[in-house]
This record gives sequence, structure tokens and C-alpha cells, in this order.
Amino acid sequence: MVTITKYADFERNIGENVKIIGKLAKEIWQHLTTFIDSHPFMNYFDLDDGYQIVVYTKDSMLCKEKIKIIGKLIKVEGKRKNPRSKINSEYFEYQLIVDSWECL
Repeated sequence: MVTITKYADFERNIGENVKIIGKLAKEIWQHLTTFIDSHPFMNYFDLDDGYQIVVYTKDSMLCKEKIKIIGKLIKVEGKRKNPRSKINSEYFEYQLIVDSWECL
């Protein structure tokens, strides 16, 4: 299992079980989301390097400080809604399907 400490490490670990450390977000950014039947709780998670990702859990995470999360890293993809945009119409985000978490 790989410990990811920065957002730049995500691309090479898609589909792998990884460990990340961070905090539940107090300020929520706009993100793509998906539905994971087995993991109905969605949380916004701030990484130590300033990035935020969405994590999916089986139950609520109640930690107030740092959290260690272990889970499968996924890449969620979407398309822009404005068909006239000159910006690339496809975009993605890295997200995590959580197997276990622990308050630190």
C-alpha cells in the first residue's frame, strides 16, 4: 500500500489501495460526485498540501482533527455543461472509496 502525501501522486496510483492523511473540510469546494452503493456517505477531505478531494465511506466520519484514511483511489470523469466553451470539455477528479479510517 502506498502512502500519498501530495495530490501529484494520485495519477500513478489510480485503482490502488492507498493511505492518505488530512482533515474533514470546513469549507467545501465544488466537486464532481458519484454514487457508490456500498459507501453512501460522502465527505470533503482536505489534504495537507492544500488540495481537497471527495471520499466515500460506509458510515459517518466524526473526527475533529487529522484522519488517516485507507481506500481505493478512483478517477471520476465528467463533461462541461456549456457546449460553446472553448475549454476542454472533459475533466476529472481523484476520489477515494474508503475501506477504513482512524482519528489521529
